[in-house]
Amino acid sequence: MAEPRVVLVADNPDLLRSIQVYLREETGQQAHAEAFADVGDRLTYDSDGLLLLGVANPQEQALARHIVQQVVLQKWPAVTVLIDAIGPMSNLASLEGLVSRRLGWPDDAGRLALLVRELDRGRRFRFAEDANLEATLSHRLLALTPSLLPLADRIALGACHDVTVLINGETGTGKTFLAKLMHDYSPRRQHRFMTIPCGAIAANLIESEFFGHAKGSFTGADRTKVGKFAAVGPGTLLLDEIDTLGLEQQATLLRVIETGEFEPVGSTETQHCEARLIVASNIDLEKAVALGKFRADLYFRLNVMSFHLPPLRERISDIEPLARGMAVRFACKFNKELYDIHPEALSALESFAWPGNLRQLENVIQHAVLMCTGPELLLRHLPTVVREAGLPMAEETPILGDSLHEQRDQAERGVIQRALVSSGFNRTRAADALGISRVTLYKKMKKYGLLKESALRP
Repeated sequence: MAEPRVVLVADNPDLLRSIQVYLREETGQQAHAEAFADVGDRLTYDSDGLLLLGVANPQEQALARHIVQQVVLQKWPAVTVLIDAIGPMSNLASLEGLVSRRLGWPDDAGRLALLVRELDRGRRFRFAEDANLEATLSHRLLALTPSLLPLADRIALGACHDVTVLINGETGTGKTFLAKLMHDYSPRRQHRFMTIPCGAIAANLIESEFFGHAKGSFTGADRTKVGKFAAVGPGTLLLDEIDTLGLEQQATLLRVIETGEFEPVGSTETQHCEARLIVASNIDLEKAVALGKFRADLYFRLNVMSFHLPPLRERISDIEPLARGMAVRFACKFNKELYDIHPEALSALESFAWPGNLRQLENVIQHAVLMCTGPELLLRHLPTVVREAGLPMAEETPILGDSLHEQRDQAERGVIQRALVSSGFNRTRAADALGISRVTLYKKMKKYGLLKESALRP
């Protein structure tokens, strides 16, 4: 589709048709039509044309408000105009300071024509999927995770071809997001995307989860079960935390990858796997191979293409766009009229070490949006542990000459230590405050030598 200068978003066919006909007759401009439900996912950071939101009934007011939040809160350059066909008593007055114009239809038709005529000729309303795959992925990454932009060409390559992909990174760094992104832009996108959380399944149930089982094949198997390898069909299957599989289970998986064949537990019927596999690991599998904890032959089969996702503390440039995108989502979910994040709040978010990575950031933004009562998310809406991260603490000033890695470790240790102190060294409460699991907190405490300090507390 050629890039339009004017996009009209309206669900009411009569309003849509009347505006389109008027603009074509008065200005010669064809307004490209979109429905409210479709346009949100197609907006990008460079959708910089004229965005007309036509509201013809009260039910559409919330939809229009959500689009305005998306454009304004994420600071995208589209020129947004509300076309209100309900009348002066509609509940859109609060948006007047946030949009370029609020026009009544058809009373202000002449003003709309003037806006279209004066629109900068250089403006084009770009949609993500109007470009080639690499450009489309670049648009999406730049809007959410700009630090991953250099990977766009490799992600596009992995999406297009049926190769096994290995994604490595700490818990919560976005491995599932990347796997789903590759599925969404692959030839398999019309089929299912399923995840198997290997680390959350008991070892004796892994094969049943993978391949299913026959009725009566073991105690408790009171019915036949279809495993994920069959249920996903020709879709994409993500094996998360694959590093937790035992050597015997790894051998079974290797056979499936090499031959595409498997049998449900307790069955002699050989089935064929149609799925594309993506695997994710929280640890470096190459090191696990060297330690004898992971099969070398399986590792080499999995590592056709690999991606490493750095922790959020090393991706400071991602925090603001991620926070703004999450704020849009939760503002819609909780029906909040939120349109900006205060610089002090952004500074605190960027100063925090994020031991729980993206999942913790999501929890923090959800909490802050819930606490927010006005149009702007403020520093005081953030949890205490995040607010305090932005405060200068002389005793934690890094020593000159420390590496960036050492300074980040110091910052993360300080955040965890403050959370423990604030919770009276109750690990459950500290983990909740940090937005991480007790297991992750224990590992971090062990890493930073905080277990002994914790044991000395009452």
